[in-house]
Parts: sequence; C-alpha cells; structure tokens
Amino acid sequence: MRTFNFFFTLFSNVVLLLSMVRHVSSQHPLPAPQEVNTTVLILGGGMTGITAARSLANELNITDFLLVEARHELGGRMQNTKIGNTTIEFGANWIQSLGNNPIYSLAKKYNVMNVRSIWTSLDYFTEDGWNGENGTVAQAMHRYEEEYFPLAQVEAGRREELGLPDLSMKAGLSLVGWIPETAAEWIAEYFYHDWEMGETPVESSFIETVNSHNETFIESGSDENNLVIEPRGFKQIVIGQANEIEDFEAKVLYNKTVEQINYGKDGVTVFTRDGWKINAKYALCTFSLGVLQHDDVKFDPPLPNWKKEAYAQGHMSTYTKIFARFDRKFWNSTQFTVYADSDERGNYPVFQSLDEPDFAPGSHIYFATLTSRQSYRAEHQTDKETQADFMAVLRKMYGSDIPDPIEFKYPRWTLDPLFRGSFSSWGAGVTVKQQEDMREALGGNDNSDLSKTLFFAGEHTSRKWFGYLQGAYWEGRFAAHRIADCVNQGCVEQPMTAFVKRNAMDMDKSMARRRVASRFKRARMWS
Repeated sequence: MRTFNFFFTLFSNVVLLLSMVRHVSSQHPLPAPQEVNTTVLILGGGMTGITAARSLANELNITDFLLVEARHELGGRMQNTKIGNTTIEFGANWIQSLGNNPIYSLAKKYNVMNVRSIWTSLDYFTEDGWNGENGTVAQAMHRYEEEYFPLAQVEAGRREELGLPDLSMKAGLSLVGWIPETAAEWIAEYFYHDWEMGETPVESSFIETVNSHNETFIESGSDENNLVIEPRGFKQIVIGQANEIEDFEAKVLYNKTVEQINYGKDGVTVFTRDGWKINAKYALCTFSLGVLQHDDVKFDPPLPNWKKEAYAQGHMSTYTKIFARFDRKFWNSTQFTVYADSDERGNYPVFQSLDEPDFAPGSHIYFATLTSRQSYRAEHQTDKETQADFMAVLRKMYGSDIPDPIEFKYPRWTLDPLFRGSFSSWGAGVTVKQQEDMREALGGNDNSDLSKTLFFAGEHTSRKWFGYLQGAYWEGRFAAHRIADCVNQGCVEQPMTAFVKRNAMDMDKSMARRRVASRFKRARMWS
C-alpha cells in the first residue's frame, strides 16, 4: 500500500508540474524553429549589410530579401554606450576625409553630430612629465610627418610602378632613412602608423598602406577628419538607411547566430543556432575577416583552399579605446596627448580628451587607445587590472595626486566571437590577388559567374579603403549590384554596376607617388 501511495503521489506531482509548464509556456511562448525561403539573404546588419539592403530595395527594386543579424540591433562594429551622461563609441568614431566620402554625406543626411579634429591641438609627455611644444617628442613627430613619410610615399609608388616586390612598412621606412631608436621616435611612428592601422609597421604592407592613405586623404579631395559626438550613436547612419527601406522590420531577423552555410549552384541554405533554416537563391556574407579566419561558421562544401589562404593571410587588427570618467579634469586642454614610454613601445601612447569645447565639456572624460599586443593584454585582464595600468601611466604624466576614475569602460573586440577584432589591415606579404580572393563569390564546381550564389563583402574586401567605413559602404553597394545582375540579367554586368565598381575598386596610380605637405590624417573604422 505504501508503494502505491508513493507512485500515486509522484504521478500527481508530475501532472501538476506539466500543467505549470504549459501555463508558463502559454504566457511566454518561445518562437518555434522555422524554415523560410527568400530570393536574397543578407548575413549581417552592419554598414555593409544595410547598405546592400538599401541598394537592393531602393536602387534595384529587389524587395524579396531577408537580413539576419546576430545581435539585438543594427550597426555591427558601430557600437556605443554611456559613461556618465555622455555617449561614447566603442567602435567607429571618426568620419575620415570629408570630401567625396559617402559617410560624411550620410552623417549630414541623418543629422549625426560631428566636430572637426584639430591635429595641432596636441600635448607631449614622457615619463619625466611634459616634454614641451618643441621637445624631443614634438621634433621626432615633425621629422616623421614632414620628412620621412613623404619620402616613403615616393618610394612605395616607385616600387609599385616598376613591379618590385612589396615590403613591410618597417622595411619601406627604413629604406628612406627612418630607423626609430628612441622613445620619442617610437611614439612618432606609433602616432602616424599604429594608431591608424591598428598594427605595427613590421606587420603592415608598405605599398598598400601608402596607397590607402593616398586614396583616403588625397584622392578624396579632403584631408580633414571629424569626430562623431552623436548622443544616439554613430550607428544612426546605418539605422537611417534601414529606415528608408519600406517594411524593413518584416525583412530582418534579430538574435540569429549563423552556424552553417551550405552553398552550390542552385542556391544557399543557412542554419542558425536556434534551429532556423533559411533557403535563398543568393546570399551575401558580410562577416568580419576575423570571423572568417575562425571556425565559428561552417561552410559546406568547405571553402576552397585559395579562399582560405586569402583569409588566413589577411590581418585583423585590434583597436581598444579605454574610457575613464573622473570627478575633475586634471589634464591640459588639448584634443590629443601623446606619451613616450622608454620601456615599452605602444604602452598607453595616445590619450584624448572629450572634456573640450564642442565635444563634451564638463564630462571629465579622458580616454586612451591601445593596439596589437597591448590590446590583447588588456582584453585578458580584469577591468581593475587595466585601470591600474592606465592610472600608472597617467600618474607618471600628471603626478601621483590625481584621482582614480569614478567610471571605467572598454570593449574586448578580439574576444567577441561575432567580430574577432576591430578592423582589417593590409598585411605585409598579402598579394593583390589574395585580397581580391576575399571578395570572390562561390557557387557551383565550374565557378562560372552563372553558378555563383554566395557573395562576400565588407571593409576587408575593399582594396581602396580596407578598414574604413567608406570601404564597407562601397563594398555593400557593389555586392548588391552584382547580385541584382544575377537575379535580373543572367549575371551580365549592367552600366550602373560598372559605375559602382569604379567607385569601389578603381585606384588612381598617380596618387602613390604624390608628395603631400599636409598632415598625415587618421583614423580607420575606429578612433
């Protein structure tokens, strides 16, 4: 009898539990995995993906598309947060080169606030404190900018014109006489190279680094840069484009992480972590180079060796902005401050003040930038450990009595599996063919244009503007036009596609040899 009562009680409890689960489920139903079909599938809701979507819908009259985004919002690596009452950008922060830059046009169109960066508003420090306006640091920076980099531009152009092998940026600079040996020379080189490229000169291509600089700051017709201080975040230039697409919210799936992409001549099928299956005639993959270098997403069939080689050879830089808010301002009123560390090149080398007129006066925000090895170290430290390193440098600069911050924030881009880094750079040893292979579409075994169904685009596929937002923009437009040609014209390139292609890809070879007296501007997708 006791055994019967035990099982009866157990059965009653199970029934009660199941009824409770049904009640909770009816109140908060989980979306069931689904299978959907579409003509075009766009993977990623950053600058490239949204620009492609807007081009398809508003330029090319292709409205049967679906966009899949892993996060809860659009923007990709354009991410902002608050420190105190001030909006700060963890990712892209600058409009680099105004001129004919479409990013500047979008900022004006969507009323995104931005303010000119004044590169002469610069302070110089060493471990001994302020170095003076004409000290060793200022002199070294002047020599790099006005003497050695112009010589490097000419030498890079000469090598490209004669078909000579590319070199590392370090080797190219060495050829024209720049061999940094002092802390002042280290910070000069860092300020004009690492802070721009997110990696050291020994890692970067000589010819393509110079080409990218010339295309961005000379060919564009402007060498100015504006810092974005928009309270809604810089990503409004992505959201603004999305808002122009009719019924866009019905065409986007948020919080969907792609795990596998099957492709062939008959189309593409994508599987997400939460069980969705999406079939498309064509798909555009806008994942970052960092993601494509890892095994986070499986491809079936596996990517061909030539494409895997191109991705493996590419460089994904890490650019870490470390923000601190204090109870008072103790630094000088300049937009930029450089610090020359005699023991470690790249140790908290550049600081920026947001507590300046036209930026965020009264915010008491000071932030530093780390790249490469120093970025990786900070990413693997706790916030407390990184704050200690940050403050140790500031106390060498300003004295031991300065206060600790009341807020401290920074991102960890390399550790984020959705990005695996900040932006791409053209590495030493990467060939033009390998860079083009990153963009090359895939499909059937014959690899003819008619059999290509899986397309690739992003800032890393841009030869002219790798790492820049305008590169992501033009690559998105170009990919949309290529896909539209396949949807509507049997993959025959149309005149408008050729026009977009010229803007996205054609380079002015004369630029590589032009000597420039103006200041070597920055910075890429980041600040």
